[in-house]
Amino acid sequence: MRECLDCGVLIVPAFEKRIRAFIETVNVNTRKLNLYPVSLTEDGCSADAFSVQEQFQESYPDPSVLSNLSQRLQRFDFILLPVSQDSLVWSRMLLQQTHTSLLPPVVALTKEIHPVAMYDLVCLGVADFAFEPDNIEELRVRLLMIMRHANEKQLLDGLMSPLLQDKIRGDTHRIINSVKSASKSITPVFEAETCCKELANQAKSYKEAKSVVVAHFEQFYITNALFRCGGNIAMAARASEKHRRAFWALMQKHGIKADSFKDMV
Repeated sequence: MRECLDCGVLIVPAFEKRIRAFIETVNVNTRKLNLYPVSLTEDGCSADAFSVQEQFQESYPDPSVLSNLSQRLQRFDFILLPVSQDSLVWSRMLLQQTHTSLLPPVVALTKEIHPVAMYDLVCLGVADFAFEPDNIEELRVRLLMIMRHANEKQLLDGLMSPLLQDKIRGDTHRIINSVKSASKSITPVFEAETCCKELANQAKSYKEAKSVVVAHFEQFYITNALFRCGGNIAMAARASEKHRRAFWALMQKHGIKADSFKDMV
């Protein structure tokens, strides 16, 4: 598990005092979260970036300001965006004008947002919500879960060949329809089929092709099992219904180290 996470907290001018008080409280009470205030009205923002919007009762920065700070924000693990009912319209505009894929995960801090508004913010790029930001440990756990899911996705994407990824994307609708109509779980045969065709085109012998397929399967399975169990070898072996020694032998065979998974919740 990560010992400490670095988070940039956007200072929304409409309730700046509350945000700074929250940052100070967290930094004083825990060493596991480092919160850094991120001003939206300086450091490269143009003189007219801070404007009064007629639809708001308070003054808010121009919604394009976050895009200008994207490079600076890369040093954080997460971006925390305080959202109130009053700032909701501005928050939507901010996310609409920001390429959130170029930023660390954005997490909204709020206690009063309607579920429909939450869904809208998620569609605009928010990764998750913290409804009780004063509960520091809960906030940290939510952030760690986001990090785990992101690492899992990156890991699985890296294990799949580009050809296989294209095949999966192209067959998404077919797979979904098959799952809906099936009465029991379905083995993803299309993955093996694609892999075998790719190997056949390389004119490999049966023995060589089989060894490649088995090796990829073993590596994928063992890695995924360790990830789900947080690097606990004994637990991963039990979940796989495999003897611990045999599980360890496969790890040694493919150079997989359990320590790589122990900082994931």
